Amino acid sequence: MPVLTRPTSAFAPPSPLYYLLFHPLYTLLTTLHTLLLTLRGAPYKPPPAQLPIPITCISDTHSKYLRVPPSGELLIHAGDLTNTGTLNSIQQTLDWLKTLQKPWPGSRDGYRYILVIAGNHDSYLDERSRSPHDTRTSKGKNGRILDWGKIIYLRHGEVTLTFPGDRKLKIYGAPQIPKCGGKEFAFQYERGQDAWEKTVPDDVDVLVTHGPPKWHLDVAANGGLGCEHELRECWRVKPTLHVFGHVHSGYGMEYIWWDDGTRLMEEVKREAFSAYPEAQRSGVVALLAEICNFKLYGLGVRLLIADVKGVLWTRLWKGARNGSIMVNAALTYQTTETLRNKPQTVVL
Repeated sequence: MPVLTRPTSAFAPPSPLYYLLFHPLYTLLTTLHTLLLTLRGAPYKPPPAQLPIPITCISDTHSKYLRVPPSGELLIHAGDLTNTGTLNSIQQTLDWLKTLQKPWPGSRDGYRYILVIAGNHDSYLDERSRSPHDTRTSKGKNGRILDWGKIIYLRHGEVTLTFPGDRKLKIYGAPQIPKCGGKEFAFQYERGQDAWEKTVPDDVDVLVTHGPPKWHLDVAANGGLGCEHELRECWRVKPTLHVFGHVHSGYGMEYIWWDDGTRLMEEVKREAFSAYPEAQRSGVVALLAEICNFKLYGLGVRLLIADVKGVLWTRLWKGARNGSIMVNAALTYQTTETLRNKPQTVVL
């Protein structure tokens, strides 16, 4: 039965029944962790005395177009605008995005700003991965031949945007991901290489990357497809909002408290799925490996204690909220070619 076996694709998650039968301890810990986080509430709330900034997040549209909320302050596309990555396909997606921008200041329809980074499928935007045809016809690096209109394109760069009420957000965007394909894929680096250390500004409000930080809105059972060095950079910078995509199966929103609870949950995932790689075990072997992993029991106890302390700190002692919001904005559903996931809106 497919629900009782691991998918052949690393980008497809095992079924909930598979987790329950062969990873019962991990399933229990993640369920309790989620419940306690729900009790704790959101780690970030918009400033009460300032105008809110709604931000709509999308990613991995792969040359398909969809209905998005008709208006807002900022629309972020976190990469994989196209499927083939050619100059023409990228321009077609940009032309669609330009129709979503406010036609004039004060207009009720459209977005004040649209911000884009590239993904691994957007080959033309990385001169190393361009097709021979696009290489011959290109007039410069970084896609300067493209008509971006008023769209903001970030490639290892930052921009500060001003919103009503004189609110400002500093945004940094970077496209690089651990290698997952051939030379036709853009902005790749070898897995294990640190392509992130001290690259993100200390005072960034919004971080936009194509891939997830390891273990967060990721596919944990497949060893985590995100980057551990990107995760370390997130712990250093602690952006208010982090938007990404790439791993379609990780679609969703996650509240992050930068404390022992989050760190221990990462350790639980690392111990459950890295100490005994799934590729080397399946079924009953996976179950035996987990129930005999006494280190995982110890981490689980420490995790639940940290989560209970967190709930008490926030609810009983009214401690300060110190956290972030992570959004995996991939609109393509898992390993299909269909846009079944919906745009997500965060209010800062």
